[in-house]
Amino acid sequence: MNLANLSEKIKSIFLHDFFSSLNSELKNRNTELLSNLSKVNSNLSSIKTPSSLKEYIITNIPPEGIIIDVSGEYKFGNDIIWSPNNSCTAITINADNVTLDLNQFILSVNPSTFVNNNGAQFNGISVLESTNIVIQNGSIDKVSYYGVNISKSLDIKIDNITIGNINYIETSKKDLTPCGIFIESTDGFYIQNSIVQNVSVTAPSCAGIQVIKSNDGKVSNCRLEKFLNNDGGVQGFSYISSTKILTQNCTCENFQSHYQGITMTTGHTVIGYVPIFCDQLEFNDCSSTSMTGCCDDCHGMSVFLDTNVVVNNFRALKITDGVTPRNTGAKATGLEVYGSNIIINNCKAKDIKAIIPQDLQSAGFSAWGNNITFNDCVADNVTVTDAEGTPSASYGYGIGFGWAPDPRSEFNEVANNVKYNNCTTYNCQIGFDTWYHTNSNWNEVMSHGGEIFILVQPNATRTLSMDQCSESPNGKYQQVSLTNRAKNNTYPMIKKT
Repeated sequence: MNLANLSEKIKSIFLHDFFSSLNSELKNRNTELLSNLSKVNSNLSSIKTPSSLKEYIITNIPPEGIIIDVSGEYKFGNDIIWSPNNSCTAITINADNVTLDLNQFILSVNPSTFVNNNGAQFNGISVLESTNIVIQNGSIDKVSYYGVNISKSLDIKIDNITIGNINYIETSKKDLTPCGIFIESTDGFYIQNSIVQNVSVTAPSCAGIQVIKSNDGKVSNCRLEKFLNNDGGVQGFSYISSTKILTQNCTCENFQSHYQGITMTTGHTVIGYVPIFCDQLEFNDCSSTSMTGCCDDCHGMSVFLDTNVVVNNFRALKITDGVTPRNTGAKATGLEVYGSNIIINNCKAKDIKAIIPQDLQSAGFSAWGNNITFNDCVADNVTVTDAEGTPSASYGYGIGFGWAPDPRSEFNEVANNVKYNNCTTYNCQIGFDTWYHTNSNWNEVMSHGGEIFILVQPNATRTLSMDQCSESPNGKYQQVSLTNRAKNNTYPMIKKT
C-alpha cells in the first residue's frame, strides 16, 4: 500500500471549508492523539522477538509469542492458554496471503500474568505490513489491550471473531485506548459477524472497534456490549481521520463510565458511534441501547467534526447522563452532529435523559456546523431532571431537535443551513429549539405532547459550565455565557397536537 497516498487522503479532510474555523490547538490535539495511538504498535514490535512458526496447525504458544512469516493457511488445533511474561502479542502475522483460522477454538491469556500490572499490554493477534490476510472463526479471551491489531496493511478480513473480558489499567499515560479490534494506516478492511464484550478498564479511554488513518472499509453485523471504564471514556465504533467506511447492522449495548480523577484524561464521554475528522462515511441500520454517562457527555452517536456523512435508520434508546454521586453530567443525546454536509434519514431517539446537565439540555438530535439535514426523524421522551429524577426546567430542557452545545470556545459556533424535514417529537419538554440556528428551515414538523413546540428566544442568554471531568481545558470549573445568535430561520406549516 502507498501510505503517502493514504496520508494525502487524510490531509484532504482538513482542507474542507468547514474545518477552516477550527483553531490550530484542536487540530494539533488530533495529531497528538493519532501519534500516541500509533506509538503502541511501534513499542510492541520492539519488546520481544517472537518465535517463528513452522507448523500450520497451532496447538500452543510460547510466552514470547509466535510470528507467522510465511504465506499459507494456519489453523488452531485446540484451545490455547497463553502465559506471556512481558508486554507482547500471542500471534504476529508479517507475511502476505495468510489465513488464520481459529477453528472455533479459544485463545486466552493466563490472567495471573497481568492482574494489577499498570500498563501491561498483552495482545491476541497482530498483523504488521501485510497484504491479503484473513482472521476468522474463534474467540480471543482475557487480553489486556488489543484483541486484534492491524497496522499498515492492505486487504484485511476479520470474520466471526469474539473478543471478551478485556481488562487493563493505565493511570500514568494519556490517550491509551484498549480495544477489541484496532486498525491503523490500512487500506481495504472488512470486519463482519464479530463481537467485543465484557470490557472493564481503568484507562483514559476504551473502544470496541477503533480505526485510525485508514481508508475503504466495511464493518457489518458486529455487536459491542458490556463496556465499563472506571475512570475514562467509553467508545463503541471509533473512527479517527479515516475515509470511505460503511458501517451497517451493528449494535452497541450497556456502556458506562465513572470518574475518579486518577487517569491521564479530561474526557469521560460514553458514545456508541464516534467518527472524528472523517470523510465519506455511511451508517445503516445501527443502534445504541442503554448508554450511561457520568459527568461528561453521553450519546448514542456523535458525528463529530466530519464531512459527507450519511446515517440511515439509526436507533438510540435509553441514553442517560449524570449518573454520579453529584447527580450532574454534561448532556445526553440520541444522535449529535458536529459537521458539514451531513444527512440523517429515518432515525429515532427514545428515552434520552440528562440529570442536572452542565450544557442545560438533553436532546434526541442536535446540530452544529453547516448544511445538515434531518429527514423523517423521531424524538420520543427526552427529559432533563433533578437529582431525584423529576423533570425540571430549572436545570434545562429535554429537546427533541436542537443545537449541539459545548462551552469550549472553539465550539461556540452556530448551526447553519439546517433542514428538519417531516420530523416529529413525542413527549419532549421542547419539541424544536431554534437556539444558535441560522438560515435554517423546519418543514412539516410536528410535536405531540410536551410543554413547548418550537422555542424562539431572540437575544436571550444561556450559561453553560464545565469542569475537570467534562473536558474543561484548564481542568477547572468554568462558566460560559452565550447570547443567542439565531437569525434568518423559517418555520412553515407548524402543527401541534
